[in-house]
Amino acid sequence: MMQTVDLGIVADRFCSTSRTYLTYLRAAGYRVRLVLLTDFVGPTLPRPGLRGQLDRLVAPFLKQRRRLPERHFDDGFRALCEAMQAVVPHPVDYFGAFDWSEHAEQVLPFVAEDYDDRDLHERLMKAGIPVWLYTNGGRVPPALLDRPDFRMIHIHPGVVPHVRGSDGLFWSLLTRGQPGMSCFYMNPGIDTGSIIRTREFDRPVMPFLKEAIEQRPDVVYSALLYAYDPHLRAQLLADVVDACGGRDLASLPNTPQDPESGRNFYWMHARLQRKAMRLLSDGAP
Repeated sequence: MMQTVDLGIVADRFCSTSRTYLTYLRAAGYRVRLVLLTDFVGPTLPRPGLRGQLDRLVAPFLKQRRRLPERHFDDGFRALCEAMQAVVPHPVDYFGAFDWSEHAEQVLPFVAEDYDDRDLHERLMKAGIPVWLYTNGGRVPPALLDRPDFRMIHIHPGVVPHVRGSDGLFWSLLTRGQPGMSCFYMNPGIDTGSIIRTREFDRPVMPFLKEAIEQRPDVVYSALLYAYDPHLRAQLLADVVDACGGRDLASLPNTPQDPESGRNFYWMHARLQRKAMRLLSDGAP
């Protein structure tokens, strides 16, 4: 029997990480209370002729009718993503149908511009769920994170404070020799939230990447982020939920970070990306 965890997920409908988190939780015997299945559509312009109070009343209803078009991926990208499923504990079909209702007590479709969207804030508060899991959608503003009645968990690709910022999977490979993940309660800083748990993983060897790295390194880079990185995040999430038996996720033991310690990384240059990816294709130290 599945145990319902008092956790909400803002699941970007097109985010592979959302599917992966839910797959690993289900494999561990858990489902979440609510999946807010969200299309992040970006800033919307007011309709011509709508002004002031009328615009504020009508715009939320018009926005909820918007849905993003389905995404299409080329055959090479799909083949790489599917090959990566052979080196993970729980393979995920990233391109077929996904039954969100199998993984949650309730699934609600939603449309938001981004995390600054006032309607999204109201929906999160109305749900009455004490802690949410971040998957995608851009920067979460202090207006949410500074609320005393709201907590959001994030799993970052990199062991903080050593690897903060962008391209954490690849910087971890180059600077620490293996991929790592950190689970923390988000705060308004960049990966500076209070640490719940970290984990480093054995570096896999994926020889099928070798030829693609030389021919289409940008596709390999995207495929690793889409179909490999989420499995590491999901394994750490399952560790965290298992450790507390799925209870009290809003008040887990945690350790504040010193925002002045550690190191922030930025987007990695393509030449360094290839160097990091070769560590996965041939297993070289």
